Amino acid sequence: MVAAAQPGSPTHGDTRWDQALERVVAGGGLRLAAQPIIDVARADIAGHELLARFEGPPAQSPDVWFAAARHRGRDAELTVRVLAELHRLRAVGQPGFCTVNVEPHLLLDAAVLEALLGAGRLTGVVVELTEHVEAADDRALDAALDAVREAGGLVAMDDAGTGYAGLAQMLRIRPDIVKLDRGLVAGLDLDPVKRTAVRLVGELAGEIDAWLLAEGVETRGELAEVVRLGVPLVQGWAVGRPADGWSVLDPGTRAFIAAENGRLGFAENVVALVRPAAVRSGRAPAGPWEPGTVLLDDDGRPRAVVVVDPAGVTHRVPALTVAPSSAPDEVLRRALARPAAWHAAPVVCTDSRGVVLGVLEIRDLVERVVHPGRTAPSPGHAARLSV
Repeated sequence: MVAAAQPGSPTHGDTRWDQALERVVAGGGLRLAAQPIIDVARADIAGHELLARFEGPPAQSPDVWFAAARHRGRDAELTVRVLAELHRLRAVGQPGFCTVNVEPHLLLDAAVLEALLGAGRLTGVVVELTEHVEAADDRALDAALDAVREAGGLVAMDDAGTGYAGLAQMLRIRPDIVKLDRGLVAGLDLDPVKRTAVRLVGELAGEIDAWLLAEGVETRGELAEVVRLGVPLVQGWAVGRPADGWSVLDPGTRAFIAAENGRLGFAENVVALVRPAAVRSGRAPAGPWEPGTVLLDDDGRPRAVVVVDPAGVTHRVPALTVAPSSAPDEVLRRALARPAAWHAAPVVCTDSRGVVLGVLEIRDLVERVVHPGRTAPSPGHAARLSV
């Protein structure tokens, strides 16, 4: 038995979809929104990803529109329309580079390749290969990518780190930008295994002379972590949402990134490892509090840190405080000199006035002591992304 197509699916309402696609291909109902991509080292916008937005009906996401076009054999025509809009935007001014999504199999289509290359040099254009449909001919795809590069364009690959197939494709294509999969970025600040995975992908990106880009960064915690890891390019709601026209980086976000960068200038002491922490005064209502919360006494000095043991029981561990200029190995030695039950409790970092700057996780201290020379993922050559 074949299930009926659902409303909104690419196969539902054939006449409606046919009319909608015809309208867009003919030149109406499509615009490109621009989402900023941030250069972490400069705390400024390096470029934008251009994202297709369709005016309904049907009122569906871009993925559904492209699936509908692919179902009807019109995905090449739709991509040609997107590339025409790309060139129109470039003609009226383009701050930094811009990326545009193209499915690999469509680069083998003569009309798509002509639409991409026929408008002149591609300086500042990054062709981002999506993985909805694989290219059937690797040699033909390589030739198309060579043509893009010969015209001055760059190549990006998304969803890096998601499996062997993606890894093999990365090694063969040797992209200029490697985009971390959102699954590795989500909750990165809370998951040491994900941090290790990001480092590994970053090291591989450095070996093939590519920039690493973390997309889907949605929280300040994730943003702080990618900065801490040295990921050179960041994209996501934490730094800017898609909008009509080119963006300007929010001053508060710029200051946040600059502050995180400033911490990294002190690799020989623990200030580079300080993580944000919730702080509660002695007069605050009784918990529950999140793990890592710093509790203050009546004079505003740290007295305890909240931890949760493997059984899920919350404890208040007496606060061990250190200065931001302390050496990581010395702080680790002091932390491990505590009773064994307290070894994993965060250490509180305070300034000269006793004001809490944040906490130091034991895992970060161990990593810094064990790998003192380890740097973040290689950013490649910055000049290659300049316009």
